[in-house]
Amino acid sequence: MAAEPKARIYFRSLGCPKNRLDSEVMLGGLAVAGYAIAERLEDADAVIINTCSFIESAREESIRAILDVANLRETGALRALVVAGCLPQRYGRALVQELPEVDAFVGTGAFQDIAEILNAALTGRSRGIYVEAGSSYLYNERDPRLLIGPRHSAYIKIAEGCNRPCAFCAIPGIRGRFRSRALESIVAEAQQLAEAGVREINLVAQDSTVWGHDLPERRRLAELLRALDTVEGLDWIRLLYLYPSAITDDLIETLAGAQRVLPYVDVPLQHASDRMLRAMKRGTTAERQRQLSKRLRSAIPGLTLRTTFIVGFPGEMEEDFEELCEFVREAHFDRLGVFRYSDEEGTAAFEYPNKVPRKVARERYRTLTAIQSQILREKLESEIGTLQPVLVDSAGHGLARGRLRSQAPEIDGEVFLKGDVRCGDLVQARILGTRGCDLEAEAIPAPLPQ
Repeated sequence: MAAEPKARIYFRSLGCPKNRLDSEVMLGGLAVAGYAIAERLEDADAVIINTCSFIESAREESIRAILDVANLRETGALRALVVAGCLPQRYGRALVQELPEVDAFVGTGAFQDIAEILNAALTGRSRGIYVEAGSSYLYNERDPRLLIGPRHSAYIKIAEGCNRPCAFCAIPGIRGRFRSRALESIVAEAQQLAEAGVREINLVAQDSTVWGHDLPERRRLAELLRALDTVEGLDWIRLLYLYPSAITDDLIETLAGAQRVLPYVDVPLQHASDRMLRAMKRGTTAERQRQLSKRLRSAIPGLTLRTTFIVGFPGEMEEDFEELCEFVREAHFDRLGVFRYSDEEGTAAFEYPNKVPRKVARERYRTLTAIQSQILREKLESEIGTLQPVLVDSAGHGLARGRLRSQAPEIDGEVFLKGDVRCGDLVQARILGTRGCDLEAEAIPAPLPQ
């Protein structure tokens, strides 16, 4: 007879894939410690919310999520409420006064202790603040982990923290200095995931390009990719978050010749005006970024090129924004994310004068998004009639959803797929049409070779 769980925990994870991975590590630790995971809030004894505080909208979402369940803690319907992640790491003790309903605040350096922290909260000990400045926990392949979402796709964090001086970014103050995981640890985790049925892994870090530079062996990202490319059982390996000035010829050659590592480059460029790039402290120029885009396209067959830009940065004038728009029209990025500047305490840009009015930033956001929407529409329409592999993320009732190799989870749209397929299948499909930012397709009965 199975032992009764210590308590049932409802877990909510907010923010980026790196946060999601932290949540999976915490969930794994809780499961090993004898806690059960509740799928519904109403079935839970306690709630853990893993928060994001990267930009203003993320902080607001995190606070709303906490307040949504705070009354349940106040009325006794919940035995404990724990807030974890970037919000407590960034704001620490200031949250204690603002959120008296919370039993424990867990920073990014204490994820490995989540079971002990929750036990203390459930047994009614004094409110806990588990935050150490500049500290973030970097897991390894031996840490238990409970995957969230489809079991055929997973993230692997290859490093933690960041040493870049970007003027707009609060991440170094939240996550600390850059630290790489060992190559052997990452490959071992990839092998474990493949043996568990994972077919796609997405490699994440705050700055993937400098992976290995801090290790005693001074390893390079291309070396890691070549090692991962040999892992049997994996079909797709996608590399995310490359810093533009750190992309080497060796890395490009590796991406061009890999078997499992996809020709997918996510390189946040952030702007295309030299004046703005200097103010942002990006260490590059618009012309170098233009040449990088051309170099990547010419060297890597079938490349998907993704980037992000910030509009409304302090001091951004209309001519700066026009330069950015023209660059986007010229470069024809396959995927593009647009962010409005968020004024973040502790960053260099927070002290900058000449803040752009929010109304102007919103207008620029809409303008740049419209330009990219037209580019994306043309690119998607060019796919109609082609045969392409689709990884099925969900299936049922004759309509499935999946993704092409060019579509990273959650950010690049999806494929609405007709046909008899199962979740986790990698199938050949004919693209039939478009649906906004998504595609429609029909599965071809013969499966891809395994």
